Amino acid sequence: YIEPTGLAASLGQVHRACLRDGREAAIKVQYPGIRQAVMNDLKMLGWLSTPVGDLRRGFDLAGYRQEILRDLEAELDYRVEAENQTRFVSIAPELPGWIVPELIPDFCTQRVLVSHWVVGERIEEAAAWPQSQRDQLAIAMVRGFFNLLFGHGLIHADPHPGNYRFTQTPDGPAIVLYDYGSVMTLEPREVVALLKLIEMTAQKQGDPLGPMLALGFREELLRPIRSKLPALCAAMLDPFCIDAKYDLSRWRHSERIADILGDDRWNFRMSGPPNFIFVMRAFRGLTYYLEKLDSPVSWGIALRPHLAMHRNALTDWRCDLMDDEPAAGFAGMAKLLKIRVTERGSVKVALTFQSDAVDDLDELMDEDLLNRIRSQGIEVAAIVRRVRQSAFVPQELFAIPESDGRRAVRVWLE
Repeated sequence: YIEPTGLAASLGQVHRACLRDGREAAIKVQYPGIRQAVMNDLKMLGWLSTPVGDLRRGFDLAGYRQEILRDLEAELDYRVEAENQTRFVSIAPELPGWIVPELIPDFCTQRVLVSHWVVGERIEEAAAWPQSQRDQLAIAMVRGFFNLLFGHGLIHADPHPGNYRFTQTPDGPAIVLYDYGSVMTLEPREVVALLKLIEMTAQKQGDPLGPMLALGFREELLRPIRSKLPALCAAMLDPFCIDAKYDLSRWRHSERIADILGDDRWNFRMSGPPNFIFVMRAFRGLTYYLEKLDSPVSWGIALRPHLAMHRNALTDWRCDLMDDEPAAGFAGMAKLLKIRVTERGSVKVALTFQSDAVDDLDELMDEDLLNRIRSQGIEVAAIVRRVRQSAFVPQELFAIPESDGRRAVRVWLE
């Protein structure tokens, strides 16, 4: 039996069915003529035309076209998707809290894919589950995502809400993962380079230019903004750098990155390897579901097993760079944010934070001090933007002299 009404999929539709042996199945059928229709649409949009303006001299449009077309070709051939899904099924025992529907290969063809029917609820329903269940889902999601990426070099690159569902099992809540048409594979050297970049950023040591070049970023576009890369990586990879539950609502990465890069944002955007659009899409999907579940997770702790597994490769990792900028990398970035309160030359309060605490500078001060700062014509938000734009180099932030019985305050980066 096949239900005549199907559920929409990106390039086809899915019908619920029952096989003769009683198994319930999901039959995904590709829309007739969809391949030619998609290609015609791309041509009409000017996909194959030459770009105009100065971007054609720096933007690897051909590379992006190749990656997107490669991904599209894979999605249009269900035999490729079947191979991807089979691989995920083999890894599923390493992914507690994840469900990967098994294929029924006898019925699979280039345009038809048949899997076991697994029902799940949308993220909106799962977001209303009890906090303990949402916590389990969030931890399973992060651990599973890291296991796929850093353990197997695999990325499920189509994380839209139709492909992630959530269900209850005897072992607890679980994530049901559908649709394996858009799957990206990283080479082992790329996995190590990404881990090295994360480790450098967490430890605030080394030069991120090296692992970024190893990941395929373009040197001629990164070198002019080399001094900004440490602060940029600190903003992009912040959740990995804290061995505590990370509240994504406080990340503000878009704002921070925009302030750090300023007019150099195009250098960074154009420098990335084309396949990284799928990496970014996958990570954006991860953060989307974690935000919906409203359950902070420690990314740093979840990453530890993978750092340990690749420890030898990370220790031996080398990237020869021209040593024409001795202060390049995290060596040129301030390590500490310092706040000192004095009275008649005597220190009354001395506080030290990691330099990135400047992003929350207003929250480190009480209302009285904030009012004193404002009375001096100092805007905390402007100070934060200035620090970001400077790429967090050591600097004086502000100083308020002692007056009217109030203590002197000095705040700086070193």
